[in-house]
Amino acid sequence: MDFFKRSAVFLSVFGSLSFSAMAQNQNQDNAYLVQFKNGQLSQEILSGLKVIGQSGDKVIAKGSLSAQQVSELSHLDGVIFEADYGLSLSSNSLDYFNATTNNMASLAHSELEPYWLRATSISKLPTATNDISVCIIDSGVDSNHPDLPVNIHGYHSVYAGFWDQDALSHGTHMAGIIAAQSNGIGVKGALSDGVASLQVHKLIKTANGKNSAIWGGNLIEAIEVCANSGAKVINMSLSGEQFSPMTMSVIDRLAYDRGLIFVAAAGNHGTTEKKQQGRHNDALHYPASYHNVLSVGALETDGTIAAFSPTNQHIDFVAPGSKIISTANRSHYAVQEVVIQHSGSVSDSVHYTQIDIGVSSRSMQAVLPEQCVYTLSADDVHQQMTQRTLSYEARQALSLAQSSCVAAGGQALIINYPQHPDGRLKGIDYYTEFPTLLVHQWPMISDSSNMSIAISSYHSDYVVGAGTSQATAIISGGIARLWSQNPTWSRSQIIDALKATSHDLGLSGKDSVYGHGLPNFAQALTYLQSGKTPACPQSWYHNKPYNGGELVTYQGKVYSAYYWNKGVSPSQEPNMWQEQGQCDESNQSQSTPSDGGYSILDFSGLEDENTAYDCKGLTLRCGS
Repeated sequence: MDFFKRSAVFLSVFGSLSFSAMAQNQNQDNAYLVQFKNGQLSQEILSGLKVIGQSGDKVIAKGSLSAQQVSELSHLDGVIFEADYGLSLSSNSLDYFNATTNNMASLAHSELEPYWLRATSISKLPTATNDISVCIIDSGVDSNHPDLPVNIHGYHSVYAGFWDQDALSHGTHMAGIIAAQSNGIGVKGALSDGVASLQVHKLIKTANGKNSAIWGGNLIEAIEVCANSGAKVINMSLSGEQFSPMTMSVIDRLAYDRGLIFVAAAGNHGTTEKKQQGRHNDALHYPASYHNVLSVGALETDGTIAAFSPTNQHIDFVAPGSKIISTANRSHYAVQEVVIQHSGSVSDSVHYTQIDIGVSSRSMQAVLPEQCVYTLSADDVHQQMTQRTLSYEARQALSLAQSSCVAAGGQALIINYPQHPDGRLKGIDYYTEFPTLLVHQWPMISDSSNMSIAISSYHSDYVVGAGTSQATAIISGGIARLWSQNPTWSRSQIIDALKATSHDLGLSGKDSVYGHGLPNFAQALTYLQSGKTPACPQSWYHNKPYNGGELVTYQGKVYSAYYWNKGVSPSQEPNMWQEQGQCDESNQSQSTPSDGGYSILDFSGLEDENTAYDCKGLTLRCGS
């Protein structure tokens, strides 16, 4: 998670598309988010900005600013700006693993009902009867996958390219969890029957090459586009450590004004050691930890918290996040292992990052001509480390190296580089379809005249994954199917029902490990249909506007607003609120598994097999 040492985290295939914040060097890029009113900024400043959202008379834009322009903005009343920040598709610490080849192939003519459909009682919900569109903000989707619904739409961008060309396989995996169809093949998703509508907003062009960073400004733009296109549930299987007031404000506005439900991966940075020590204070990741986003952790198949799942006070729910079978990008080849053979009979397995986009990197055993090994200069490495880009001359040199490699009969380009004080490269600013690998430590080779390379790749229509990204997609799909039973229910009614009926897996009430617990969507439906309401109204929140008569819970008491107000707590302005009585929020009712264990997570088919964890599969992060 240290690829871009600014405010960025890198991609997490579940990613999770999870990837750590790096704010300290952001100013070198001069990339900013700016909120202003029309007429406030000079034309010179406006020329470098792109509008990505608007609310009333306030405009949000992203773009590059000079130090002088930043100074000018700091003197304008009402103008807010912050350094743009990075996130990652939540998967840098997740593992992909393969089931046996024969059984994965069987999905071409048989269908699996995943265990998590039963564990969450999604399978007990009636067929989705109304259109509750889910927007997947991720790496793109293989939209023509035979197991995905026909009703998928998306949005292209100059930065990320075409939405229906998945940059790895993360977005396609999320789409399958949410909406793989009941059609006799593959797997079932949460919206397998009835109405299924997906929107896709792609954030990256490649996994480790050109335009592989997820920027906060692009996330805001994606959220706005999803909202304006009619999405009701927004799935964000991505995360970063950078708190962004501007992103939080956009999410708050759309949650209250449009009634959207945001669901995001809590990250994959949890550890077994901290859990054993009872230290449930893992770093907060965003957007999951914003007030109006449901932060989702992951469970193992036995119902315990997954080792990689973080624990903190912002966890809202948990869902299965291990052995999750779903759709994969069918045109994607993920390199799993690279061995260089040289100096007669010496074989060295090397650490690498796959730079190419994965369309041609099939398993191979081939001669490796000297022309197929290219070394970046120290200046190239420094520029990539500090500015996350390569010069035009460096990219041209790489293109020429590729041409020379092909002319010499090579089938893969190896990029070597001198070590840098800040660590090793995680990727380079270069786009290619030719098999290209960034090798982090070139072996000692006495005779380079007779080298060969062995590449092992993985490719399938389906893949098994693990991470909070998958758990997030399960919650998003379940919410969409639940909400489809009655679209007039509000976002707060849906969320309250889930909180009231979740399986309480940890300490009584909400805790920092399991949050409110594992959602029981069937019981949530019963709760909603009965017209029940929570014992306590929702807690007061500083960024929510309250109408006269609206109830809140604040410091254990219930208050009613006398008239419209925002940002004023009952303790600050008692004349704006009327106390209604006491209310204990700490231990609201939740359901408990009747079997006292976790046998509700029963298995069938592929997921009952003993499978060994492999490399990080379709994340393109194997070998690094």
